[in-house]
Amino acid sequence: MSTIAEIEAAIEKLDPDEFAKLAEWMASRNCASEEKGNDFKEAMDRVFSHHAPLLEKLAQ
Repeated sequence: MSTIAEIEAAIEKLDPDEFAKLAEWMASRNCASEEKGNDFKEAMDRVFSHHAPLLEKLAQ
């Protein structure tokens, strides 16, 4: 199973319980991805806020 079409076809064959488990797993992966993104954003915000005066001088 290597193409999106094959994956979609396999998902369509799942019974409702299996589909619910898959949906739950995908939602948990999405949340984990968002959390990682938020961690990165927070770190970048700290870096830029710490160096804001220097960045402002460089921008002039």
